Amino acid sequence: MRVTLVQFAPEFPGKAKNWERIRSWAESTDADVVVFPELTSCGYCYEGPDEIRGFTDPPVSLAPLEAIARRHGRLLVGGFAEEADGRLYNSAYAVSPEGTQIYRKIHLWNKEKKIFQPGSQPLIVDFQGHRFGMEVCYDIQFPELGSYYSRAGAEALLVPTAWAQEPTDLLSGLQPFTHLALSTAFTHGIYVALANRTGLERGARFPGESSITDPLGRMHHIGAEEATLTAELDFSLLPQAKRPNENNDLDADARLSIGLPRGPP
Repeated sequence: MRVTLVQFAPEFPGKAKNWERIRSWAESTDADVVVFPELTSCGYCYEGPDEIRGFTDPPVSLAPLEAIARRHGRLLVGGFAEEADGRLYNSAYAVSPEGTQIYRKIHLWNKEKKIFQPGSQPLIVDFQGHRFGMEVCYDIQFPELGSYYSRAGAEALLVPTAWAQEPTDLLSGLQPFTHLALSTAFTHGIYVALANRTGLERGARFPGESSITDPLGRMHHIGAEEATLTAELDFSLLPQAKRPNENNDLDADARLSIGLPRGPP
């Protein structure tokens, strides 16, 4: 299965031009799965709900992507500011020929808590006989969510991200979210495809560094410019990664139960 990550800097504030670029890549990218970063429909650095409201979208706005997914047999995944029933969510769409599913970010970061309601339910998307777990950005810092997906049969995590450059020097040369992607993949013996945005927005620099990591912990990643990253996912690696020898099984060896996330208070 061929997966492409699209790393770009959305217009801020914006909406129409961003959706136009997303639709163009969705149409032209030669891949089975195409993943875009978090909130690329509108940009990220909004201060509050009043400021972002003109740049949100109802789920029906995904109709053009649904047509592309049906036409090309693709799974399209990316982040958007969803408005539903008067509430705002930091959401990710998963649009396939079989229909559209929406994941609402469970773990909200910083000022997101002033704007969005938290989601409460993980989402597994079935596509071409394989299972994909959905996360958004800060979600990947919570290992219990990755554990839940792995034990529920997910073979890969798709992670739209808008993770700004960390303010401290990096001794390893890689951003912390890149290490989180690598450790999540190796810990659970699954693929992790993380699409981070790039660009400068209200003083926040987004470093790109999108990556695809295989179940054995081997990573492909790109730098800070607008670019795409494509890799073939070989799901035959999962049995070897999950059961590295005759005495161990990553899922069966787990000793702590993992429950569903709590809903909003």
